[in-house]
Amino acid sequence: MHTKKPADTVHASHPPDERPRGIARPNPDDTARWLALADTALRRAPTEEDVAETEALARKEQATIKRRIRRTVQQVRGQSKSKQ
Repeated sequence: MHTKKPADTVHASHPPDERPRGIARPNPDDTARWLALADTALRRAPTEEDVAETEALARKEQATIKRRIRRTVQQVRGQSKSKQ
């Protein structure tokens, strides 16, 4: 049986089934990016500058996610090649 650790509550923006396993704390860089994106998204009556800032933050986050996916794909490919 899996007991819930206090560190699990740190990942409030991740649904429980999507939380990484074995990681005690979120990456501070990830948290900072998400907070910056949330700050700009929650402003009232966004200006063109707000929209541009939000777009830049979203693109930066997308690039980070793509890098992680590519890294995972390379690891999986390397593992499957080693099993052949």
